[in-house]
Formats: sequence, structure tokens, C-alpha cells
Amino acid sequence: MTLFASRGIDQNVLDAVDAAWSRHREGFLQGQTLYVPDREQDTRLTGAPDRGGPASLAVAPVFSGDELVALFYVDSLQPHFCTAHDLERMGKFSRILAKAVTNGAAAEGREPARTSEAWAHYLERTPVDDMAREKLLLLLNRNEWNIARVSRLMNVTRRTIYLRLQRYGIPREKIRKTLRRPAMV
Repeated sequence: MTLFASRGIDQNVLDAVDAAWSRHREGFLQGQTLYVPDREQDTRLTGAPDRGGPASLAVAPVFSGDELVALFYVDSLQPHFCTAHDLERMGKFSRILAKAVTNGAAAEGREPARTSEAWAHYLERTPVDDMAREKLLLLLNRNEWNIARVSRLMNVTRRTIYLRLQRYGIPREKIRKTLRRPAMV
């Protein structure tokens, strides 16, 4: 099985995914996403909160047809980092990952490879505008649709962000601001 992680894979990620898989395997096989909003309060992964690692995390199953082919893991050092809307977007992104894992091999008439090779093959065939659109959406969601913050992260003007929203057909979302958190790349 392939693991796609948002910020790289370290021992905390491996431990969290192993615990999630061993305790919630049936849920993943049924297509359920696991979201732990605050590891200090939520003991679904461990009996007691551990030191270090993320404050909150989400693990989504990645299906190709009826077959579970990967797990998609995202975490944050801040508790309650994602909303129901973010979890829905994670589900949509997991379908893109499934295509990456399976389509590269199918295009070459071979069995799907469960390696980063399939991801690289998918990226080669994906239009740059599609990837730019997904990057923009990811940054906007991570930064609560704060256009000024996203423009600083991308080193472009706010006008450029608005023009890209228009070009990619992305409707502007008004998101109620939560706890102030640092910009995330």
C-alpha cells in the first residue's frame, strides 16, 4: 500500500498511520476518513496522548474502483486544522491520487505500481494549469481564504490571486476566521 503524506514522512507519521490502520482498518475499507481534531483530547489512535508529533491529523482512504490502493495523510501542529469542507476536498483529492497510482501503469499496459513512479508518471501527464489550480486551492484552504497571506506565500500580488481565481473558475469562499494560526506552505 502507498502512503501519501502532506509534509514528508517521519517516525511520527509512520506511527500515526500504523495506529490508524490497525484500529480503523474496517472504516478505511468502507471509505471512511479518520479525522482526529485534537490528539490531546482524542484517544482513538493511542491510549494516552504522546509527546511530539502533530496536534491533529486526517487519514483518507484512496480507492481505485473497489480496491483500497493507498492512504492519504495530512496533519497539523495546530488542533482543529480542518473543517468538514476540507475533509470533503481531501476525499476529492484522494480520487486524483487513485488515478496517479493506477493510470500510469494502465497507460503502459502493466500492473499498477504502488510506488512514487506512478505519481511521477501522473504528474508528467497532468496539465500545469490543473496542478496550479490545486496548489492555489490548497493554499487558500490552509490559510482560511486569506488572499493577502496566500499572495505573500506565492510571492505574487493579490490582484494575481484574484485573476487566477477567475481563470480557474474558482468561486471566492467566505470562511469564518477561527483561531489565528501561522501561514502554512
